[in-house]
Amino acid sequence: MKIFVAVMLFVIGAMMGSFACCQVWRIKKHDKSKRSHCMKCKYQLRWYDNIPIVSWLALSGKCRKCKKPIGCMEILAELLLGIMFVASFLLWPRYDALMAGNPWEVARFATFLMLLVALTISFIFDLKWSELPMASLIAGGVLGVVMLGINVAETVVAGIFGWSMAISIFGALMILPGLYFVMYKISSERWVGSGDWILNIGLALALSDFWLAIFAMFLANFLGCIAFLPGAISKKDINMKIPFGPFLIAAFWIIYMAQNLVFNLVAI
Repeated sequence: MKIFVAVMLFVIGAMMGSFACCQVWRIKKHDKSKRSHCMKCKYQLRWYDNIPIVSWLALSGKCRKCKKPIGCMEILAELLLGIMFVASFLLWPRYDALMAGNPWEVARFATFLMLLVALTISFIFDLKWSELPMASLIAGGVLGVVMLGINVAETVVAGIFGWSMAISIFGALMILPGLYFVMYKISSERWVGSGDWILNIGLALALSDFWLAIFAMFLANFLGCIAFLPGAISKKDINMKIPFGPFLIAAFWIIYMAQNLVFNLVAI
């Protein structure tokens, strides 16, 4: 059963990776067409041109009609999201409850996977153009609200929701979107962009916990420093700008998967 679910999740993740990559280009080009097409010759792709991973490999990463390269972003997005779907399943913090078919856990996991799709669009877009598209930020925020709703509803039904959880959720919002909004305003976008604090709204709601938000913030900044320092030193430019959205997203996923470890650490 575990192998079957993992294979199915990889296939679905690869399909969603293809969808995410397509949306990245549509958002960038303001393309409202309903069918996928080559960005160079406008050739309308057939169903056999849209098979995740397989079609890209079969066509050697080129358009079937004009033979021009379509880039490696497509296959990387398909592979990445396929792997992320499987990794999220295998590393899920409440894996036993998920495999037992607990309805709250299944709903939480399904929503988390949808959130990953929205975050993948933001990840690619920010990495490529140093911008965060509002469409994916709104989608991430809505899915964050859904995850928060699942978390709260589960505790209310179980009769364990209290002020401590409410304060923890509020603290998560103050730490991630709140703090980054302050940095955005104070620095006039020199430290963080406007999209970063909006992205953090969805992340904070999905985490729904003060300590998880704290760890996610520190990990994102740590990852950003690792990526930033070598380039800043070589170019001797401490004001060099880097897209921070990918680090926030990566830190969010890592901390969400490692939340049991985080809770054990803060309980010591």
